[in-house]
Amino acid sequence: MSARNVTRALERMAVSSHLLAAERSGAHFGLYPNADRRRRPIVRLTRDEVHSLHADGALEPVADDAFVLSEAGRSRARREQAAPGEAFVAQHRDVIDRAVVGPDGGVATVRGHDADATLRRLAALRDAAGAPWLNGAELAAASRLRSDWEAAERGMVRGSDWAAPPMSGTRGGGNGREAALAAHCDAKRRSAEALERLAPPLRRVVERVCLREEGLEMLERAEAWPARSGKIALKLALSQLAAG
Repeated sequence: MSARNVTRALERMAVSSHLLAAERSGAHFGLYPNADRRRRPIVRLTRDEVHSLHADGALEPVADDAFVLSEAGRSRARREQAAPGEAFVAQHRDVIDRAVVGPDGGVATVRGHDADATLRRLAALRDAAGAPWLNGAELAAASRLRSDWEAAERGMVRGSDWAAPPMSGTRGGGNGREAALAAHCDAKRRSAEALERLAPPLRRVVERVCLREEGLEMLERAEAWPARSGKIALKLALSQLAAG
């Protein structure tokens, strides 16, 4: 297997809607931008390479001798592009340099997840005229939902010393634990109530795009929807959340 060509194919498929399809000769597969098989392929793989990727779960079939990148393949591509030591962190979310303030007040640069990556991707969506696809209220609704969902998913932090003296004006060692538990329950309730207000198809859109960070093209394939319909469904869902 040509590791270089395989890596190039996975990288290209991870960032755009490329189709890996058999060429007319049948001996090789070509990677076609935007699934346009009339163009020259930008990467060519052997049939054995494609079958190996499919067996590993990196590809999923969409037709006879035609494949797109699976979620496992997307994670693999992120791992292979990650910096040394960050492969299994980067497969979930982008890792960036972040400035943090230490206990002594000094500022240090650390590597960590880009917490705002999803919201930036949503804000970058544009309509046919180039104007923002989502308005401020819709983006704010997505931000609130994601913040509550992440707080609910984190839960109570293991290893915390809840018996330590409180750092604020609260009294009693148990107050910190009770406040954290109440905040966790409130976040879980808010995220659940927000999702329950949506019709099932719109709920799946929000869960896939805003929470699981899947792309709109992947959503459309999973739902068997026409191209570009995912943007419309996303706007309808976030508009409903903003109004609620």
